[in-house]
Amino acid sequence: MGRNKTNVYPDYSAELAEIKAELGELGRGPISPALLGKIIRKHKLNAKYSREMYNRYMGLDGSSPIDGREPRFHETDPINNKVKTDFVGEIVDFKTGYFAGKPIAYGYSRTAEAEAVTGGAAAVDRATKAVTDFVTRNNMFGVDMEITKMAAISGYAGRLFYVDPEGEARVMPVPAWETVSLSSSRLSEPEYAVRYYYTELAGGAKTWHAEFYDSEMYHVYEGGLGDLKLIESRMHLFGGCPLQAVENNNERIGDAEKVLSEIDAYEKVLSDNINDVESFAHAYMVFQGLSPDDETLDEARRSGAFSIPGTGATSERKIYFLTKDVNDSFAEHQLDRLEGNIYRFSKTPDLSDETFGTASGVSLKFKLHGLETKCGMFQAKMMDAATHMWRLLAGFWTLKQIAVDPLQITMDFKRNFPMDTLSNAQAAQALMAAGLPKSLAWGIAVPEIDDVDYALEMAEAETEGIPALTDGTGEEEGEISLE
Repeated sequence: MGRNKTNVYPDYSAELAEIKAELGELGRGPISPALLGKIIRKHKLNAKYSREMYNRYMGLDGSSPIDGREPRFHETDPINNKVKTDFVGEIVDFKTGYFAGKPIAYGYSRTAEAEAVTGGAAAVDRATKAVTDFVTRNNMFGVDMEITKMAAISGYAGRLFYVDPEGEARVMPVPAWETVSLSSSRLSEPEYAVRYYYTELAGGAKTWHAEFYDSEMYHVYEGGLGDLKLIESRMHLFGGCPLQAVENNNERIGDAEKVLSEIDAYEKVLSDNINDVESFAHAYMVFQGLSPDDETLDEARRSGAFSIPGTGATSERKIYFLTKDVNDSFAEHQLDRLEGNIYRFSKTPDLSDETFGTASGVSLKFKLHGLETKCGMFQAKMMDAATHMWRLLAGFWTLKQIAVDPLQITMDFKRNFPMDTLSNAQAAQALMAAGLPKSLAWGIAVPEIDDVDYALEMAEAETEGIPALTDGTGEEEGEISLE
C-alpha cells in the first residue's frame, strides 16, 4: 500500500474558479449541490487513503497487506501466519511525543509596540486574558497533540473553529478524510472549505452531511452524495473561513508513508520465519530397518527408550534423530537491514540502539537531527496555520470589544528532549563568565525554561528576601560589642 497520483490531495483550482463564478462579487453564500458533490467526489480517493493510514496506525484487521496474504502452497490445512508490527504507530507516536509532548507556550507581547497597536497597557491586559482563556478553555495542549498525530498519519489535519452555546470561541481537530480546504495560496489560509461525513442508517444506507464555509457563513447540506440538499445557513462569527488544514509538509504526506514497502517486507520475512518454525519440528526420529507400531511408540514416549531385538542384521537397524540445520543468520540480517532502513528513512531514532543509552549532550542531539529536521518543517506549518487562527479569533474578539493584534500573539515551541541539568548549568556559568548577560546565557544554555525573565525575577526576589548579615554598622547581627 502506498500513495500514488490518484490519491494525493487534489488540485481544486478549477472548482475554486467555479465557486467564485457562482457566488459573484460578494464571494459569499451557498454553492450549488452539484458543485459541492463534485468537490467531495474529487476528494474521496485522498480521503480513502487517509482513513486507511489511520486504520493501519490503529492496527485494525485488514489494514496491512500481510492480512490478505495467501499461503504459498495449497495444502489441506496450510500454515499461514500473518504477523503485524507497529512501526507506523512508533513513527507517529515518537514524533508526536517529541514535538507536542511539551505544551506550546502561547502569550501576548508586552512591548511598547504591542501597547501602541493594541490601545495601551490596559488593552494589552485584556488581550492577554483573552488569549490565555482561549488556550485554557480549549486545552490547546491536547488539540495541538491531536493535530500533530493526525498530520503525521495522513499528511494533514483539519482544525475547525466554532462558537459554543455560552458564546465562547472553541476549536476542534477534524480528520483529514473529512476536510477539504480550498485556497489559491496555502491550505492553512483557506478562502472556502468543506467538511463532509456520512452516517449509516439501520438498513445500511448512507446519509451524507456536508458543511460549506465561506468568510461569514456556513451552509449545511444533507442527503445522498449525488442528491445533496441545502438545509440551513448560519453566521459563524469569525472574520474568515473557520475550517483550515494544518499540513505536515508541502507534499502533504505522512511520516510513515515513505517506508511502507520496507514495513511490508519486514512483516513478510517475520511471518515466513514463524511459518518455517511452525511447519517443521527441530528434530525428527528416524527408524532405519524397522517399523515400530503405535503401541511401541507410545511406550517409548513414556519411558524414553526403545528395545530392538537382536538379529543377524542389526547393523542395518538404527534409531537416531534427524536435526534441522537452520540458517538463522541470513533471516536475522534481513530483518536487521529492513529495521535499520525503516528507522533511517522515516527519520525516527531507534531507541533499541546500544549507543543511544551512552549518548548525551551534543552527540545525542546529532542522533535526533533527522527527527528535529522533520519537526522543524512541521513547526513552520503550525506557525503558518496559527497566523490564520489568530486572525479568526481576533475578528471574533472584536465583537466582544476586545482589541487583539494577531501579530503580537507569541508561540514558544519546546521539544520534549531529555534534560541534562548538569551540562546546562555548566554551560550557563561559562557563558556568563564570558561576559554574556544572565538572561541571554540562561536562554541559550537552558532552553527548558519557558520564561527566562520570570525565572530571573524569582531569583532576584529570593536574593532580596535573604536578611543581611550585618546591621549596617559593620557588625554582624547578634554580635555583642565590647566597647
